[in-house]
Amino acid sequence: MLRILREGQRWLTGLFVIGIGGVFVFFLGLGGPLTGSGAGTVVEVGPHSYGFREFERVRGRREEAVRQQLGDQYDARALSDTLDNLAARELVDQALLAMSAEELGLAVSKQEIERGVLRDPGFRDESGRFDKERFDSFAQYEYGSQHNFLRDRRMALLSFKMLRLLNDQPQVSDGEVREAVRRQLQEVRIAFVALDTTAAPEGTEIDPEEVARALEARASEIEQRYEDAGSRYDAPEQVRARHVLVSVPRGAEEAAVEAARARAQDARERIEAGEEFAAVAAELSEDAGSKTRGGDLGFFARGQMVPEFDEAAFTLEPGEISDPVRSEYGFHVIRVEERREAFHRPLEEVREELAMELLRRDAANARAREIADRLAAAVREGRALEQAARDEGLTLERSGWLTRRPDGFVPGLGAAQDLLAAAFALEPGQSAARVFGVGDKLALVQTLERKEPGDDEIESRLEEARQRLLTEKRNTRAEAWINARRTELIDANELRVDLESVRRR
Repeated sequence: MLRILREGQRWLTGLFVIGIGGVFVFFLGLGGPLTGSGAGTVVEVGPHSYGFREFERVRGRREEAVRQQLGDQYDARALSDTLDNLAARELVDQALLAMSAEELGLAVSKQEIERGVLRDPGFRDESGRFDKERFDSFAQYEYGSQHNFLRDRRMALLSFKMLRLLNDQPQVSDGEVREAVRRQLQEVRIAFVALDTTAAPEGTEIDPEEVARALEARASEIEQRYEDAGSRYDAPEQVRARHVLVSVPRGAEEAAVEAARARAQDARERIEAGEEFAAVAAELSEDAGSKTRGGDLGFFARGQMVPEFDEAAFTLEPGEISDPVRSEYGFHVIRVEERREAFHRPLEEVREELAMELLRRDAANARAREIADRLAAAVREGRALEQAARDEGLTLERSGWLTRRPDGFVPGLGAAQDLLAAAFALEPGQSAARVFGVGDKLALVQTLERKEPGDDEIESRLEEARQRLLTEKRNTRAEAWINARRTELIDANELRVDLESVRRR
């Protein structure tokens, strides 16, 4: 649990974005944790402790927020540990902020608490006046007493005073905002080469002695590859069947349906009388895909055909012929030719295949790396990537206009943050001499064109960008400070969390 608390958490971001007023509602309007609780301590931060009742109240609020966000995808069991951790973090960080505020000499007066209670819309009646009975009822039900409720308010007010102090420190300059907008609106068009590291060159041959060495030296790697393959080596039950189809249009009248049934029955009787199934299918079947193959559909597993056909085919024994089977396509006369039972190929049976795959992948990776290194060397010598790629006989991909994206997505390449960042750093016509790893590919890039935003476009985005940058700076500053303070308390053994006691209840 302490490892989790040491790490930064993104849930604080939303709290800071709301602003001071939002933080007040977050901690107070919905009911915050209570210090100095009774039996059963879950969280201790310095002199402050939180019991089961406080923990469950915070956790319940967290759970409701997640439930509303996820809707039908909410899974209470799957998210149980996550919600426990989030509730514990919230309790820890509120106490940490309040304690730090007290150390700095910040205080909360009785009048501040009273003003907050009087302004809370939850404690007003229909006419808008403060309703003491409603306040007393809420405090008693949620906190056990009015005294505990007011003590909790004091802690919450201290917490957001500390947050406000942290939020007042970051500043954003005009130049910083303008540069951020320029970068956001800037566009580039690039060319790139992507070399697959998984597909071995055509004609690659693997020496049997290499396979034997791999089986011995890379046994654990082969076993892991087998485990990662999942159901690849599982084969479901399959049948191979032929059919004669007599089509029936959708919505056909009963007379047309019965006429089609009769033609299908006639086909069945001819086959039963000794005619070859393939010959009858070639003559009568209205399934253009299988007619020329004598009605042969090849092997298929359950679920690949329409339900009525599926059920009949997997009920028949090899050599049996069905009565006419009605489906959405018409009437089928079906004969099962062969049946394959479901089977699983064990590791021992596929070891050599897996060793071959590993060696082919090695060959593909080596070839891709060799070509990529030659291209990079050519760029370092002063040649453009376009020319170097042509000399290697490679296809050069060209993009449309791209902007800076957090995921670094490049159409035709995928998520390539480093490559996209390099493209924006290059001047038009320049190529990067670096080889970028992008998934299973090695890639090199050249910037073809750059489009700069105009002054008017930049001006129209400045205020929005200023607020965004300021919020980001505040979040980063506050999160770093809280993480450092939390680590300090953990190291001093002044922070303890006992979620096991919660889960045992």
